Amino acid sequence: MNTPVMKKYALNRGPLTFVLLLLVILAGFGAVFYGQLGPAKQGTGQEEIFVIKPGATPLEIASSLEKQGLIKSSKAFLLYSRLCGKIERFKAGQYLLSPAYNTPKIVDIIEKGKVATIAFTIPEGYTIRQIADVLVKQGIATEEEFWNAVQHGHYEYPFLKDLPKTARRLEGYLFPDTYLVPKGMKVDKVIDLMLRRFDQVYKKLPDNKTGLTMHEVVTLASIVEGEAVLDRERPLIASVFFNRLKLGMKLDSDATIQYLLDKHTERVLYKDLEIDSPYNTYRYKGLPPGPIGSPGEASLRAVLEPAETKYRYFVAKKDGSGEHVFAVSLAEHAANKRKLGY
Repeated sequence: MNTPVMKKYALNRGPLTFVLLLLVILAGFGAVFYGQLGPAKQGTGQEEIFVIKPGATPLEIASSLEKQGLIKSSKAFLLYSRLCGKIERFKAGQYLLSPAYNTPKIVDIIEKGKVATIAFTIPEGYTIRQIADVLVKQGIATEEEFWNAVQHGHYEYPFLKDLPKTARRLEGYLFPDTYLVPKGMKVDKVIDLMLRRFDQVYKKLPDNKTGLTMHEVVTLASIVEGEAVLDRERPLIASVFFNRLKLGMKLDSDATIQYLLDKHTERVLYKDLEIDSPYNTYRYKGLPPGPIGSPGEASLRAVLEPAETKYRYFVAKKDGSGEHVFAVSLAEHAANKRKLGY
């Protein structure tokens, strides 16, 4: 006897209904799950710092993100991270995150270690005191932390080996450049980055055939940096100082006087020339004990490859060009100063 069609349908309806119900449930779960991955706040939420400490577990990270209002659901965050195979690859650091970011974007940022960064620039010629001001203003370190790192930090560079651990220990060696560092980087690591940059630049310069030690080269380059404005004049200014050193003359550099003052002045006064310090090249012959600022590559190169001249004097023009007029004799120098209105 033939089985009725309706009865066949009735017999198969149970499993089919179950499958359909399962699909509906999965679709509903998927919709809910997808919704939980969306931004915690619609629109353009302001970025804020989120910190992942070394050793933090995925659960701790997810909970902190939810508590800070940066994600909708810590459970959805963890499930998504696990499904993507990224849950064990989160990196410690400080991140700039926004509640307007969706969970996949936040997971991608912390999995790739796209930490928040700070950019700062050290101009050529900056002294270590000025560098300290920059780092303090950028929130990289406090004054105490900076000077402690300068004097007591351990930096593996041969050129620092014999330098006494004083406040001036790193003067001249924190290379002037623009740096991008992770927010929260320790100040000794930032200093090491600047020292490494100096090391990289110096190693690419011409061999030292000047008869000066490396420390003396950096010292003289810092004086050239303090006196020169135009790159093309740096080798000329370096030649003046080399000629003076050979003749046993004092360097008479205004830049070394500026180094002794509390703040930079437009003109060095006669009373400033009386400051009793080995850095005062109007009172003491030879080079000062160390650099008076951070020389750039052009000034370092100028000392290693000075121009061949007989110049012993130079004076700056007053026209704002940054140019100098050079002279061999004191009489010629005096005449140049008169012409320029000094």
